[in-house]
Amino acid sequence: MLSTQTSPAGMASTNKTRSASYSIASKAGKNTVARTVAGSIADFKRNTCSSMGLGIGPRLHSECPFGSVFDEYHPSDSAALERTIKSGYRQVYGNQPPTELERCTSLEARLMNGEITVRDFVNGLAKSEFYKKHYFHSVAPQRGIELNFKHLLGRAPLNQEEIQNSIKLQAEEGFEALIDSLTDSAEYSEVFGSSIVPYWRTGDSYAGMMTSSFNMMRELGSTKVAVSDSAQGARSRTTNQLATAAISMYTTTMKPVPSLPVQKYSGHNPPKVTGKASFRPFGVHF
Repeated sequence: MLSTQTSPAGMASTNKTRSASYSIASKAGKNTVARTVAGSIADFKRNTCSSMGLGIGPRLHSECPFGSVFDEYHPSDSAALERTIKSGYRQVYGNQPPTELERCTSLEARLMNGEITVRDFVNGLAKSEFYKKHYFHSVAPQRGIELNFKHLLGRAPLNQEEIQNSIKLQAEEGFEALIDSLTDSAEYSEVFGSSIVPYWRTGDSYAGMMTSSFNMMRELGSTKVAVSDSAQGARSRTTNQLATAAISMYTTTMKPVPSLPVQKYSGHNPPKVTGKASFRPFGVHF
């Protein structure tokens, strides 16, 4: 018999203090959100890894980079659905609430009917016209990328390489391919699974996260709770921090330059005069 701590009711009450989550039996049997080519490939890889029966817990992404290992109880009642939808808008839209006309009611209905998962709901919000208006068309490229990481992965970019790769992907395959690459990533699957709304997670120290990530996330955030991400300007807020982290990484990993032996030069030392030199006129030899 389940105790109060391990019963569904007990786990649901415990889950209320954590990030919003919601799970319902899928009526479609699969994700029905339109995917790009990159997203379809990620789905195939994730399903392949899931069939391997990986255990729950830390793992190496190189072994199965798209395996979903997160597994815990998630409520399926109306209160959990309402909380999940509210948290999804707040997280993905950067604390900027949409109007009733700007809400994605079709995504909400499909989530309620079990046609899509919370992951699909988050993916759809990030592809909405509201999101593109505030965090794609009206901001600098690096600013948009760092907000994508904040909204969908709950952290700031780790280094400039992540920024460059994301900008390249966005330029070559489009904005929606970039969103798919984040929500279909192994990191997203392992941390949030398919039922949890992303949340700010750099407050805790975990494998692979540099200490500078906490400071960069504080820079991306705001000291005032009511301030939205779109109200903090269109320019990047992590450029200096990423540059400083890159310099620090370079100086700590750079090998010391070998020193060459110093050659001592004594200069020209003429022989010392020991006796008195007699005067000899020019041309006189004796």
